Amino acid sequence: MFESIVKHLICPDTNADLKLNVYEYDGIEIIEGELVSVKDNNVRYPIHAGIPRFLQIENLHQEQRDTVEAFATKWSKIPGYAFEETTKVNRERWYFQRFGFPNGDRELKYFLKGANYILEAGTGTGVDTDLLLRNFDGLLFGIDISSAIDIAYERFRNDKRVVLLQADIGRLPFRPGFFDVISCDQVLHHTPNPPEYFQRLTNLLADSGRLLMYVYSVKGPLREYADDHLRGSMTQVPLEDCIAFSEKMARLGRNLSRLQALVEVEDDIPELSIRAGSYDVQRLIYDHILKCFWNEAYDFDTNAMINFDWYRPKHAFRYTEPEVRVWVEKAGLHIQHLDICPSGISLIMRK
Repeated sequence: MFESIVKHLICPDTNADLKLNVYEYDGIEIIEGELVSVKDNNVRYPIHAGIPRFLQIENLHQEQRDTVEAFATKWSKIPGYAFEETTKVNRERWYFQRFGFPNGDRELKYFLKGANYILEAGTGTGVDTDLLLRNFDGLLFGIDISSAIDIAYERFRNDKRVVLLQADIGRLPFRPGFFDVISCDQVLHHTPNPPEYFQRLTNLLADSGRLLMYVYSVKGPLREYADDHLRGSMTQVPLEDCIAFSEKMARLGRNLSRLQALVEVEDDIPELSIRAGSYDVQRLIYDHILKCFWNEAYDFDTNAMINFDWYRPKHAFRYTEPEVRVWVEKAGLHIQHLDICPSGISLIMRK
């Protein structure tokens, strides 16, 4: 990190400013040091390997530690996800589609025009960082709770417009009203209390600030039953067993997909949340019965880890549109864009 960043941070425990102690530099970059609350000299946060660390994993509740471990495993298995060309293009296309930017960078750049500070809440290895960074001229803060932040740091450490921190979304080191834009994509549902964490994020928005968010949606009864049953098992078994199961689901998805078979559903079946229409058999099973992700353009490990992403984390909450609208109303936000697909709910909200 760079010394110029300290003025933008506060102590998440005391809400006071922070003072900096430096132990090691690499040029002008701080590699080792600590941040200390000016209100309480005993409240200290280490800077290690260039990253300020605002949490101690061992102090988290067990379920949250298990979720952190799941994502650390995922990103260690597929560190190139969203950086090699195929996954990058697909990931960005889906982001543009869900958030209503059909013309991609050109529209996102217009949307972000005038933003000085952006928060990427749940950076992972930096999967959306480049997408945001290339479309605005300000300072981007990326936070993640897991060790994936170290992978992101190696990718972006030479860019002075990127600030990476290890922190929990529910306990962030920023002043209220600091951010012009917050992007929390596919992350909030993995927190211990998504409605509460949502409120904490909205508190960080400046007046007229905008929040982009995606959360899992409640699915049909067969898929919900299978998810509850299988996740109830896979969150408890040894890590290696869940990886093996996720690989089985990838092979099942692959073989269903390669059938290239269509099934005609002649009638709406609202009891199963299935509408009449023509369905690829793999997508029908995936969306309505059982998560068995497969994308032919991805390698096997990526497909398996996308299944693992669902089956392993202890926290993976699902919500209905009315439930999410209640969050938005309580926070005093206004919905500017709403997209609902079988997997989740995407919104852009303005304060």
